[in-house]
Amino acid sequence: MAGQRLGAEHYKTFQVEAPISTHTRVATCEEVECEQYAKGWSMRIDLGSQLGQKQAHYIKHSSGRAYKVVGQNGGLVTLEFSPNQPCFQNHRVKAGLPEIFKVKGGRDGYNPRGTPTRVHTRAEFWLEEFNEHQDRIQTVIDKR
Repeated sequence: MAGQRLGAEHYKTFQVEAPISTHTRVATCEEVECEQYAKGWSMRIDLGSQLGQKQAHYIKHSSGRAYKVVGQNGGLVTLEFSPNQPCFQNHRVKAGLPEIFKVKGGRDGYNPRGTPTRVHTRAEFWLEEFNEHQDRIQTVIDKR
């Protein structure tokens, strides 16, 4: 019937994964052409908060970055950092590993038949299985 949703046992889930933990690596500001690195940046810190106090302590005693105080208003302080020094962002770039191509039984994490997950070694194989699955679905629809 049109619009009828089948049970999860009639589905396959096709996924392409590239986990950040394995498929990216830490990168320098230079590698990612960081604008803050190239031009410098400013930062406002609230010295009235515990976080602001920790930030100020780190910047002053441990960061190794050059800065100057360009504004103070009550507990807020504005720092200006000169160019050509690392910013405080955590930059990441692709690590060059291929994506992981998975086919799982079921839908939305529910696999009532307990179908084992298949991991394809090549994108072409995953795509071929995906296309074959789509063709089977279309054949069933066409028969109705």
